[in-house]
Amino acid sequence: MVHPQSMLQIQGKTNVNSFQCYCAPPNSVVGFNAESSSETQKINFKKAELTVLTKSLDCRHKIMNRDMYQTLKAEHYPTITLSISQVLIPIQNINARWKLEGPVTTEAYLTLAGMKRKIDLLVTISQHFGNVYRFTAKKSLLLTDFGITPPTVLMGMVKVKNEIILDIDLYISAYSPPTS
Repeated sequence: MVHPQSMLQIQGKTNVNSFQCYCAPPNSVVGFNAESSSETQKINFKKAELTVLTKSLDCRHKIMNRDMYQTLKAEHYPTITLSISQVLIPIQNINARWKLEGPVTTEAYLTLAGMKRKIDLLVTISQHFGNVYRFTAKKSLLLTDFGITPPTVLMGMVKVKNEIILDIDLYISAYSPPTS
């Protein structure tokens, strides 16, 4: 379960100023299956996805929201998806009770405006309280890597820079699936 204090943010800059578009909390996390190997120090995931409705991003300005949705082709691609496929675990990040904490490298796939690209994320994991874990990560991305032309507005006077920052701050409850 994703907790309400979770947040996903896209940060960017123009030749005039900077902007932030928020989605809090992200719309859904699909459950996942995982296989681990102590020999390889990897966890392979199946169906570990975070899906966000593109139109749930809020830049806190109606016209900026419209431009963002148009840039991300929200009418044709209504969701943004982050799929985690593998986590590489440094052995020092597993404490004596086999609880994972600290930074881990993840292999992930981000689908933005209908284009799926592999990205590597450095994710920091911490136990927040009880069975709730916090996952934080920031990743610099280029719009053009996703087939997106950085937009211009006001007859070319304002130009969005190609680089954006994906900022993830998730609080997720860990649970065991029910046994039959």
